[in-house]
Amino acid sequence: MDKRILWPVLIVVLVGLVAIFYPRKATEPPPEAVELPARVVPETPEYVSPLEPEPDPEPAPDFAAQAPPEPAPPLPALDESDPEARAALATAAGETLVDEYLVETGLIRKLVATIDNLPRDTLWIEARAVPPIDGRFLVRGAEGERVIAPANSARYAAFVLLADAVDSAALAAAYRRHYPLLQQAFEELGYGGRQFHNRVLEVIDHLLATPEIQGPIRVEQPHVRYRFADPDLEALSSGQKILLRVGAENATILRAKLAELRTALETLAAVPIEE
Repeated sequence: MDKRILWPVLIVVLVGLVAIFYPRKATEPPPEAVELPARVVPETPEYVSPLEPEPDPEPAPDFAAQAPPEPAPPLPALDESDPEARAALATAAGETLVDEYLVETGLIRKLVATIDNLPRDTLWIEARAVPPIDGRFLVRGAEGERVIAPANSARYAAFVLLADAVDSAALAAAYRRHYPLLQQAFEELGYGGRQFHNRVLEVIDHLLATPEIQGPIRVEQPHVRYRFADPDLEALSSGQKILLRVGAENATILRAKLAELRTALETLAAVPIEE
């Protein structure tokens, strides 16, 4: 268990927030629906999905809303979206979040690749959207009886505060507005015929299904990194292991935020923006 264990959860919580290239107030009417772009396959994709794409049994998400009095500004090209995305994040969530938790280049593509990898056994280091978190993984106890130390959860306190303060409704609205860029990045992974929206909901459901462990969690160190002593816990996905390593109190806050975000995304087309 290395110190790079929290950043994927941040990515899920901020799935819509990174899409705010042109911030608008919550009191403004929603923009017109934008048609999904045709699949774009670069000559040398930055990321390639390790799984064969499967047909998507669910229909494309319907993000139609009441037409605004004026057309929304055009979206930037995916390859040119980093400056606008970082600037919008700094406005919406603070410069600390952007400076300490987000990469400078390829943000949208790395965001989508990270989300897609959360239910898998391992995460692609090359696809991470957030740099490693400072601090060492803390354990206590003698060899053979080691457990995750309660003090280890303090490493994630700053992140949890940021995640808990995120406005899920605002994220969902921005996500709807900029869905074409997220979908384009998803199709570049090899998922032609599938919708990124469905994948996001699947991943959140997967994380919410993480077992809740009462009491200390035993770990062992057969090599350099620690692993869960319980084979069932060690067999969990990379995303589920994250929610165990951050500590029960932090995990409770993150679960609540993920559930809140899922509700906002699932009912996206049915929730009008208040005048």
